[in-house]
Amino acid sequence: MTAIETAGAGVRDRLAGVTAVLVTPYRDARVDERLTETLARDVGSSGVHAIAALGNTAEVFQLTRDEQRAYLRAVARADAPALRIAGFAGAARSVLDEIDYAASLGYEAAMVHEPADPFGDSEGVLTYYLSIAARSALPLVLYLRSPRLEFDSLRLVAAEPAVLGVKYARADLDTLGRVLRTEAAESCTWVNGGAEMRAADFFDLGLTGFTSGIANVRPDLALAVHRALVDRDRAGLDAALRDVVPVERIRATGNGKFNVAVLKELFRAQGTDVGEVRPPHSPLSAEAARELRAAIAEWPPVSPADGSATAAVAAVVGR
Repeated sequence: MTAIETAGAGVRDRLAGVTAVLVTPYRDARVDERLTETLARDVGSSGVHAIAALGNTAEVFQLTRDEQRAYLRAVARADAPALRIAGFAGAARSVLDEIDYAASLGYEAAMVHEPADPFGDSEGVLTYYLSIAARSALPLVLYLRSPRLEFDSLRLVAAEPAVLGVKYARADLDTLGRVLRTEAAESCTWVNGGAEMRAADFFDLGLTGFTSGIANVRPDLALAVHRALVDRDRAGLDAALRDVVPVERIRATGNGKFNVAVLKELFRAQGTDVGEVRPPHSPLSAEAARELRAAIAEWPPVSPADGSATAAVAAVVGR
């Protein structure tokens, strides 16, 4: 039995929960490794099922290779029970080298971003993923955002033994619904890649796992959404979403230009400065900042039992 097969059940179970996609803290325009480690430890100990390093919320495409590796090392040093997932993008050979590096640090799975190359059809994207799956040292989660990978290719890639999860952030849920009516429904774990904003849509498909940015600052709110999904409690889900959807709408403004800036502003609101964002991400406009303040004014207080990741970070770092 391979290492990937041995890890399979545990990874898939975690992917059916909340995956917190961590931000990248900056200090003096550099990756703040100390704060990254503290953030990973506190979010990873908050009850979320997995933490993802170098997802889009980490501004992965704006980090140099050296910065990415420094970030990976910082997250790897964090002592936390959550599954650690390392994200990678770029040339297949480079991705494989970086997966080897992540495996040496103790990561348990790798997330492969969809290739940014504007060329290539479904067959080309499938070949890209299969070339990585054939040699990967870690179980894979494939991150899909565009509709390039067609129905038959989706079924084929999901059947790969190394592919234990698919983060589905595409708009076309009809294709996903079709896939879930085939054997591909059982071959890997299908994850809502649209965060809490699309939890109701994935509820209708019977899926419980999702990625979350808000879990960086209020993991309790993300976990409340997950509990409702697991319990098949639609009324409870609607109640939990009332707290987070207004914030998610601001993050989605302008093709997600405030996606990361919102989270960094939430850190500042709780006493922790994690720096600004790098282009093409945008800082919050004055109007968006006002909307955000109004939205979080309606948030319930943090339960002592749940705790707050950012409160813990602020206490440790002293900022």
